[in-house]
Amino acid sequence: IVVLFASGEGKTTPDGVDGKLTAAPLPSPQAPVAVTIGGVDAEIIYAGGAPGLTAGLLQINIRVPLGSVPSATAPIALKIGNTTSPIGVTIATR
Repeated sequence: IVVLFASGEGKTTPDGVDGKLTAAPLPSPQAPVAVTIGGVDAEIIYAGGAPGLTAGLLQINIRVPLGSVPSATAPIALKIGNTTSPIGVTIATR
């Protein structure tokens, strides 16, 4: 299991409040969230507000896919709706 943090998740349910600490009910993105590692889809376990941290910070808990090839620099991509994270982000897997 890997925990990622990101921003830019777009509209959430319920709406987030800028500058406020995230509390229950935790906001979740309205757009679909997907993560790939080395081009293989990772299982999304949780995608939503990071409890106790600032609104607008997205926490994504993923399971590293069994089909991913072990690598010190496996490319990882986060996609929310139609927007994908920048190319060049990597993660070490084994």
